[in-house]
Amino acid sequence: MEFEPIVFKDKIGRNILIRAYEKKDREALINMYENYNPEDRSLGLPPVGRKAIESWISYLEEKGFSIVAEHEGKIVGHLAIVEDGKNPGVVDLAIYLTREYQNQGIGTQMVKAIIDFAKKKGYKKITLVTDRLNWRAIRVYKKCGFQTTLASYELYMELPLN
Repeated sequence: MEFEPIVFKDKIGRNILIRAYEKKDREALINMYENYNPEDRSLGLPPVGRKAIESWISYLEEKGFSIVAEHEGKIVGHLAIVEDGKNPGVVDLAIYLTREYQNQGIGTQMVKAIIDFAKKKGYKKITLVTDRLNWRAIRVYKKCGFQTTLASYELYMELPLN
């Protein structure tokens, strides 16, 4: 089953393409993360430094499935799901948007698209962990139906897919 690309206008009218990540996107994605605003990092991700970024992206390429948000040919967002090795049918989610594309509805569209994809793939649940002060992300997750399962320094959230 393929991921169906989505084109939509963000809140300020930019045409955004959400599509499956391809190997040819690797350099552009590394570039996005090399220029990622340090204040937008959460729980040590995305990693800092080219070598660490390359290693992390290689891990996601091998173990997960990723989608990207693109504007005028430039990757501005990345969402990855990775199967939970201990819990069959469960995937962990991580999403990152460059600063100038945050708060424009792009993250919500990406999360909704991956929920739909995960349901079609037969996954039972999506889980995630975020910083409990990352209110923008938490708002998106709640809007998409995620519930908090544990709150400490991190917020653990999940969405059953039945």
